[in-house]
Amino acid sequence: MQVSYDIMDIEKRQFDDDFYKFRNRIKELERRLASILTQGFDDSDTIIGKFKLLDSFEGLLYRPIIQDELEKKHITLLELYKQDLKTVQQIFLEGRSLVDKIDERSPIANNLPPISGALNWTNGLYERIKEPMERLSQLSQSIQDREEYKDVQKLYASLCKNLREFEDQKIKQWEAGVEESTEEKLNQYLLIREETPVAPEGFLRVNFDPVLVRLLREVKYLQLLDHKVPEKAAILYKKVNVYRSQTGNLDIIVNMYNEILSTLLPVEKPLL
Repeated sequence: MQVSYDIMDIEKRQFDDDFYKFRNRIKELERRLASILTQGFDDSDTIIGKFKLLDSFEGLLYRPIIQDELEKKHITLLELYKQDLKTVQQIFLEGRSLVDKIDERSPIANNLPPISGALNWTNGLYERIKEPMERLSQLSQSIQDREEYKDVQKLYASLCKNLREFEDQKIKQWEAGVEESTEEKLNQYLLIREETPVAPEGFLRVNFDPVLVRLLREVKYLQLLDHKVPEKAAILYKKVNVYRSQTGNLDIIVNMYNEILSTLLPVEKPLL
């Protein structure tokens, strides 16, 4: 806004009128901006989307006109987040029973072993509710003093406790299984012979127990998830490349032997 007089001249009374017009114009712009914000807020489908919208106008949110409009929307945020918490709670309760039963409808990803898959699933649920709660805790004090906010806090704390207890239970079950099975499986023969109609003498098979394979996979993914693993399992995993190369080489040798055995004539088999 340009003026034709010296604004530092206190004798000029036109400045008061111009400053009043300027303030009115700013307030009108703030009202328009508040209208755009509330419209965008209503159009956003997710609670994270609503928070990202607020981030886009972060420097302007504390202007009185805009803040008054957003105060009304904070209640909507609380209600949406409360509904989301209830949804996550329902997902957890339904999924937990499927995980415990090892049901094919289990929410665990197909490429993950059972324990680390379960922990990855619960961690995903926790991450879903964590960020919105942190953002809500940064809202105005008047919102935090409301009963709705306190109810949301209690529901959030309860859900986080259930998720952590489920994770601890899974870890303890797995650790108990590691101690029981590892020593026994490592002492088994690496090669065993199985009789078949084609080869009554028996084809060879590499006997690296599937329990050990699952154990090594569990340790790999648990370490990626930054979970502590039992000492015995960690020691075993240090030799994972040795086990992989040795079983791979044995598989090649066994396949060659079985192929030869299946094509030999009866008079040739004693030679082998």
